[in-house]
Amino acid sequence: MNRRDTLKLLGSLPLMAFGTTRVSASEHEAVKASAQSPKNIVLISADGMGVCQWQAAMVAAHGKLNLGRMQSAGLLTTNPADVFCGDAPSHSTALATGVNSHKGAVSVDMDNKPVKTITELLKEQGLAVGIVSANTLVEGSIVPFIGHAQNRMATEALTASLVDTGVDVFIGAGSDYFTKSPQMGGFGPGAGQGGQRQGGGPGAASAAAGAAQGQRQGGGQGGQGGAMPMGERGDKRNLLKELESKGYQVLHSIDEIRNVKSGKLAGFTGASMNPNIQQGRGDMFPVSVETALNVLQSASKGFFLMIGDMYVDRASHNSKIDLLCDEAMDLDRAIGKALDFAERDGQTLVLVVGSPEASGMSLVGGNMAEGTVEAKWSMPGMANHSGTQVPMFAYGPGADQFMGVLENTEVFGKMKRIFGV
Repeated sequence: MNRRDTLKLLGSLPLMAFGTTRVSASEHEAVKASAQSPKNIVLISADGMGVCQWQAAMVAAHGKLNLGRMQSAGLLTTNPADVFCGDAPSHSTALATGVNSHKGAVSVDMDNKPVKTITELLKEQGLAVGIVSANTLVEGSIVPFIGHAQNRMATEALTASLVDTGVDVFIGAGSDYFTKSPQMGGFGPGAGQGGQRQGGGPGAASAAAGAAQGQRQGGGQGGQGGAMPMGERGDKRNLLKELESKGYQVLHSIDEIRNVKSGKLAGFTGASMNPNIQQGRGDMFPVSVETALNVLQSASKGFFLMIGDMYVDRASHNSKIDLLCDEAMDLDRAIGKALDFAERDGQTLVLVVGSPEASGMSLVGGNMAEGTVEAKWSMPGMANHSGTQVPMFAYGPGADQFMGVLENTEVFGKMKRIFGV
């Protein structure tokens, strides 16, 4: 067996673990009939999701996830250039620019000099670009695709870049960031604490072992951290008015957003942040993904849609297995919307990539028939990420380019070549 065959075999192993939703004949035919170089790419960033987070969702879903429809699988590195354990901004910087930089970097190199992003390259060539966030538009996994900064706290510069770059469609919370700035040197989106399960197992941290443990048995509520106080923007810009002057449909509810079929769209699902799934977010995230695809599909030269979900990451950091499973299944519903579109379209590559795994999660028990999961975390607490490789999945023309073990910087190069920019 040669090296490539070995890598292909290794790349198939993660997919085997996640249960399969039977791939229809029409799905196979749609991909077979299309050219091997896709016209469109949908890149979905699953923050904090390693193998264990995905497997927990599979067990909670009784063995069926849309993720099982993926055709190729592999592993992706997440390690930044300066330390072993990274974070969402540095990982997304690698994906967006092909440059491995320091922890916290937002599309800048080790000297904090801006590096051109895939978003900027595509806009220069006349392709359409979209951004969808499950929470705010200034999340760590999102901002490297929209701007440049030493760290993600530079919300003024990053929101201005989103407007100035001319992203065609963006949907997410955080409209306040487009007219105001966080005060007291803080950063707006709260970390979000998952609540105590009702009728569930223990969710305590062991001081002796340094590990948190939880058990999914249904129910439970999850809170969310409060938003930072907001004040006047230092640059005095009102980006919402600027968007209107540029011809964007500036909307402030998912009920309005879901009805848009064409044109430029700035869709805000909340002024500060969205609730988590247990607090009543409903189908907001899958609907946002579906809406963005409906609008972008008319792009004559093709489109790039970047989608980010950070709620599993937060639940894992807070050792809340019930909330983690519920959020992962909501992400899977959003993935299903992208796969449904790709099946119909036949010219769209869908990529699902993890970001640095959240808090060293391991599975210590479970029952697929009952949908119950038991987990432990070796690194509990917000902002603690392990340095392990994370799963990567692909569907559609060009999916075979994303198998085996890849450096995260390689994803940028492959997307760049596919688009011919």
